[in-house]
Amino acid sequence: MRVTPFAREVKRLRSEQRLTVRQLAAELGKSFSYIGKIEAGGEIPTPDLILKMAEVLRADFAELFDTARESLLSAYTREVANEYRYNNTSGDQLSNLSIPNTKEGEKNMATVVSLINMKGGVGKTTLAMQLAHTADTMDIKTLAIDLDPQSNLSQALLGPKKYYSEIINLRKPTVVQVFDDYIPTDQETGSPRLLNINDIIIKKAGYWSDSTMDLIPSRLELSRTLKNPHGKERRLAKTLAQIKDMYDLIIIDCAPTESVLTEATYFASRYIIVPIKPEFMATIGLPLLARSLKEFRLENEDHLVEIAGLVFNHSSSYTSGPEGTRSIRDVTKIATENNWYVCENQVKYSASYAKSAREGVPLDRTSYARGSVIQGFQLLAEEIFGLIKIQKEHA
Repeated sequence: MRVTPFAREVKRLRSEQRLTVRQLAAELGKSFSYIGKIEAGGEIPTPDLILKMAEVLRADFAELFDTARESLLSAYTREVANEYRYNNTSGDQLSNLSIPNTKEGEKNMATVVSLINMKGGVGKTTLAMQLAHTADTMDIKTLAIDLDPQSNLSQALLGPKKYYSEIINLRKPTVVQVFDDYIPTDQETGSPRLLNINDIIIKKAGYWSDSTMDLIPSRLELSRTLKNPHGKERRLAKTLAQIKDMYDLIIIDCAPTESVLTEATYFASRYIIVPIKPEFMATIGLPLLARSLKEFRLENEDHLVEIAGLVFNHSSSYTSGPEGTRSIRDVTKIATENNWYVCENQVKYSASYAKSAREGVPLDRTSYARGSVIQGFQLLAEEIFGLIKIQKEHA
């Protein structure tokens, strides 16, 4: 996440005026996701919009404009430095360096976002499932990856019956083979095979017949990777590099422990979304995550991975009481200290989320799901997609 001085100033002024992100967006005639980009993504608005922001936030325009200009110049300086960094490369070597192609119409690479929290039971799979379904309805070609040995996302998307009949009983290759780096012998082959990612991907795993959502499923044997992790941390990233042009969005549902699977996720990801259940000990996983990310960045300075946002998941009615309110306050404090963005929208409590997973259908196809619940998640999905710069292809 690139939190600029301008972003911090806007957030400070907004807090002083007691405005939510949505309220500020309404005052400016902008979407809440755009304000999220300003406060968490390094977006610098136009001078005209800065003037309007100064009026709404009751700030000095000249000071706000200067802060925006300094933030923009600083960002340009970093980009130019990274673009033209050669580290004493010789002239012959320099001539062979590839220059980024920015031609209009060029196919973009997939954006990889992972759902991580070092604490379990926070709703990672629920959020991953519904985000994948929502992206599917928006013509965003999506690949969902189940990186948890418990295989909850695989069963939620395929349905338990189909998962066991087509994955477990037929011994279909899964994400396990990504870390093994080969496909073992089976009834049809007499020897192991080199990994072909297309042998693992389940096509059209979404609800609709014309679904553009695919799935890389998991199974319990993935836990073997945790026993022998040496040399496996980059295999997921290398595998995804083979299919980077096939998708717009790749969503990874992670296990709630720090392991080689976590490190593999960091190598493969650009953004991280952190689901949080606002309850007692809600903050327990955040310091672990902050430390884990810090250590990864220190050892891998060339790899950019950042927390795009924290999402509160009210998966029980208990979280709406005093304990939930206290937890939200504690989490927000930690988020502020780490310059993490907290999503304005939340997953409100509804039994429809559990029923959606049980029925193996999207939230808006779940029996008796309320319109307010469906609309509420749609707003959250749009906010998250805005933070990770994923746009709807068709209106």
